[in-house]
Amino acid sequence: MSILFEPVTFGNLEIKNRFMRSATYYALADDDGFIGDESVALMENLASSDVGLIITGYAYIQKNGQCFADMNGIYKDGHIPGFQKMTGAVHDLDGKIVMQIAHGGVNATHVAQTGGDWVAVSAGKDPSGDGPKPRELTAEEIETIIDAFGQAAGRVQEAGFDGVQIHGAHGYLVTQFLSPQTNHREDKWGGSLENRMRFAVETCRAMRSQVDDDFPIMIKLGCRDYSQSDDRLTIEDGVAVVKALEAEGVCHIEISHGIVAGPEGKNSRGITTPEQEAYMLPDAQAVRSATDMPLGLVGGMRSLAVMEDIVQSGTVDTLSLCRPLIREPDLIKQWATGRSTSADCISCGRCFGQKGDRAVIMCSQVTSEDSKGR
Repeated sequence: MSILFEPVTFGNLEIKNRFMRSATYYALADDDGFIGDESVALMENLASSDVGLIITGYAYIQKNGQCFADMNGIYKDGHIPGFQKMTGAVHDLDGKIVMQIAHGGVNATHVAQTGGDWVAVSAGKDPSGDGPKPRELTAEEIETIIDAFGQAAGRVQEAGFDGVQIHGAHGYLVTQFLSPQTNHREDKWGGSLENRMRFAVETCRAMRSQVDDDFPIMIKLGCRDYSQSDDRLTIEDGVAVVKALEAEGVCHIEISHGIVAGPEGKNSRGITTPEQEAYMLPDAQAVRSATDMPLGLVGGMRSLAVMEDIVQSGTVDTLSLCRPLIREPDLIKQWATGRSTSADCISCGRCFGQKGDRAVIMCSQVTSEDSKGR
């Protein structure tokens, strides 16, 4: 049997294979973050398709951290019953599911567009142009957000999830604290790397205080910025953050990127050859050189041969996919039974921004000719 279909354990969580469904916004909640039957059915389908671990689309932990009008929410107890229905459906199919939680910070675009309390780590203009400016968080408000992450983690456990994952990548609030490009504070939350990582460390502690000692706390971490800025977060910085979070009891880190800008950006579109796959692998290798903790990798993986080599090398323990599972929901089963050795998905991007089944419809319009050579 391929190593990809062997079980793996991190914390007290054992999953049946090495495949994770990477957290992806799927636009099915209402304006207050409440989910319905469509969201439950989506997770249920992933469980029935033998995905080892499902990570939900991110849920905001405070109203001023809401990025989209139809983004999941976990900022009040009223959200718990809907998510209990979701976890129950997944567990009935012997699946495992973790919720990703987040605060958008300056990237809380829904808050900005609706005239809400738009906040940032440091004051500055709208990054998309000359629009209104977010206001800088006070030290007291930072503590409040940290507590909100903790309270949200408690709700995640009460809702029956198998763990919780912090969104610490892609330019959201944790990234904004870590990166010197966006963190210009002169108090204990800014300046040195130790200060800039304080928010992530204190958030982990707040979450641990609200859940059982063995409840898995994970993070999707942007280990470096991909930009030409002189003050970008470097991979050496990212490795230091990993080691600090490991000391706090984080049991799994999914390696991703931080801020992306300009020609340094990672190419996540048009993946048609094995050489284009696993574009975050060098960062994972750098992290692996400094830790033995369980690691995951996301980014452009499409073929079994590439993924087997990565896991066999010991660089990571799990592999994260999403877009391939939109085009081929039963992909993991196909691979397990030898019916396929690579995904049809070429990362065309047609599924982006589509709601529910609309993503599948848009993807299906890409013909087999488009994905030849896979």
